[in-house]
Amino acid sequence: MTGFAQLLCGWAVVNLESSGTGVGVVARSGNWPAALGSTTRELGALVTWDGAPTSPEAFALEFTVARGLAVGVLKTPSNARPGTCVAHVIAGERRAMDGATTVALYDSGRFLTTLDDPAYPTEHWDVLPDSLQHNGSSFDAAADAYLDLDWLAPLLGYTLAHLAGRGPAVELRVEHATDALAMLRALYGMLPRNSLRDLTFSTASTPTSHHAITAVTRDSHGPSTGERRIVTPGDRGDESDLFVQLGQQIIGHRRAGVVLPENLSTAEEIGTWCYRRHLRAVSPVELDDDRLAEVITDPDLSPDWFQDKTVATRAIRLALGRPGVARALARVDHRPSVRKTFEKVLTDTVMADTRDRDRTVEVARQLGFDLSAAVVAAARRRLETGQLSAADAAAVWPRLHDDWSTGSHTRRQTIAGYLDRHRALREHALGSRDRALLHRALRAEVDDPGVPTGGSHLLRTAMHSHLAIVAQVAVDVACDGRDRYALDQILTCAPPERLPALIAECARYPALDAIALMKALTLSRSDPAELVEALYPAWPDLRRRLGFPAPIEELVVLDASGPTPHNGGNRLRRKGFGRRNGRDWSHSDLTALLDSADEPAPFEEARETLGAALRSDLDYVVDRLIARTRAADGPQVLHRVLATTPPDQLPTLVTACARQWDLPPTVLLRALAALDLPSDDLVEALSGGWRWLRLRLDLPQPIAPLLALSPPEDRTDAWNSLPREQESPRWQFWR
Repeated sequence: MTGFAQLLCGWAVVNLESSGTGVGVVARSGNWPAALGSTTRELGALVTWDGAPTSPEAFALEFTVARGLAVGVLKTPSNARPGTCVAHVIAGERRAMDGATTVALYDSGRFLTTLDDPAYPTEHWDVLPDSLQHNGSSFDAAADAYLDLDWLAPLLGYTLAHLAGRGPAVELRVEHATDALAMLRALYGMLPRNSLRDLTFSTASTPTSHHAITAVTRDSHGPSTGERRIVTPGDRGDESDLFVQLGQQIIGHRRAGVVLPENLSTAEEIGTWCYRRHLRAVSPVELDDDRLAEVITDPDLSPDWFQDKTVATRAIRLALGRPGVARALARVDHRPSVRKTFEKVLTDTVMADTRDRDRTVEVARQLGFDLSAAVVAAARRRLETGQLSAADAAAVWPRLHDDWSTGSHTRRQTIAGYLDRHRALREHALGSRDRALLHRALRAEVDDPGVPTGGSHLLRTAMHSHLAIVAQVAVDVACDGRDRYALDQILTCAPPERLPALIAECARYPALDAIALMKALTLSRSDPAELVEALYPAWPDLRRRLGFPAPIEELVVLDASGPTPHNGGNRLRRKGFGRRNGRDWSHSDLTALLDSADEPAPFEEARETLGAALRSDLDYVVDRLIARTRAADGPQVLHRVLATTPPDQLPTLVTACARQWDLPPTVLLRALAALDLPSDDLVEALSGGWRWLRLRLDLPQPIAPLLALSPPEDRTDAWNSLPREQESPRWQFWR
């Protein structure tokens, strides 16, 4: 809609509704909105007076909202036909027209009270320009003229209460409609226009009136129905009402020459503004932190309010804990002396505060201060005496890193002490390319009693980027013996996907005991499949240090599938020595064979004797053999007996010996390896007794059952399938 639409209605000889005489629409602009209707019947209460006007001087000026449009109406008694009225209706968009516009149109004489234009009736009435603005000076003059009148405070308070939804409509009880209009001018002069855009009014009153403000005059037919707050000249209203008290505050500010800002649009905003004005009048010393924060966040606060150093200091301290206060301070153009106070307080806070300094630095940035030098100075001071925060560590680390790279041994020792005391520095050390520095930082992390090694995020991160250095740290702590559980805690910390590579790296150090490494692993993992997966890449290095003879070492593999049942070798039924090949044999023949460590002569005769003994009485042979191995030359005797044993009976004898706890497994394995048997024969000889031998190898209990035997040609070794960690020549040299 361009311009205000107009419609004129009243008694006329000819109107737009019919060719006959009567009350009807006599003029209408071309842009009249169809939503409001175009006949008296459709317009209804907008153009009719409830009852006949009681006097020629009566009038009703109304502002309302109908069908989404703002509508201003002036109704006056008709001179052409007593008992009827002339209604001039002006409509516009709500953003362009409000109650103040309606009053201004009335004051400027834009509302018509007669129908004597010869151009009527017409459907092409002129459009009223919507550029007309209300005369603010006339409203301000009315407000200033009525500041001392009793009714102004309750009118302001009751109106704001109704607009806020916390009070009923308002009823003005005055002598004449002009008195009500004067009150409305004062109302629009006292309150911001935005706060009154939804205010509807009528200078007349009817029982069915729905306006926010109505007036009961001597010409009215009666008050409106429903609850209403009464405003009467000479009545101060309910002074205990909070909104009436708010009206009194508004009047007090107006007397002091302070006008409410136009950007205030609600009763709540007006109340907050008045409250802040009140607080600004109170000495800052008397304000607590909450009220001081409200004053500082007042957008109308003057920079002079911070001239007192005490006030400026409190303001900065509030800003550190309240972002809204910091933003409010940043909006103010402070005096140089105030800025100097701000900077000093912020610097002192950085130097003295033991908490994280990020908030202080952020407030300083908002106010235009650079505290980087103060942050570094404070961090270096706390480096010696206090606890470093993450921000402190970031501030001092560049200098410490340079000192480590270029400093003397003494300076490095000092920095190592810092790493021991301040965990925040270790986070930055992980980003260094200096391996010695990385090693020292990780060792400090492992040795720190306040950090659970098994849950160290820093150590877990290093396993992805510096696994070789983590492995060296693990070997160091395992070898120095200061913490018996440190190694298993490091393995516990390892992510599952990095654990096999970590164990492989550790196993490459000869100084690390293989049994200790496997025992540490079993403290955090117990599932056979997990143990095999973790040990698999390191197994060639680990089994080399378990003491297996070379031929047998190559046969020992890891297998999580469980033990394979074995019959334990052929056991023949026991028979006494009797006649063999035309000769009589007895225990004395076996005794002679076992008592000498020299090669029996002849060999075939000795093999026949031993074979007969094994078939006749295996337990007797094994008991005598075990007893013989306790002597100094026992291992040689055991080797000679195994070499003399018929090949088909060797597995049976080895199995029987393996089940004897008096025979050390290493003695049996060395004697068997010295036979220089092919791999398949060696596996066959050991397979029956392997289940007992592996349990007596001093291995951790969960790992011993995982050891199995397999000839090299029956498997595909993948020990080198996992790439080793890349190392520089210098790191290899350290090893």
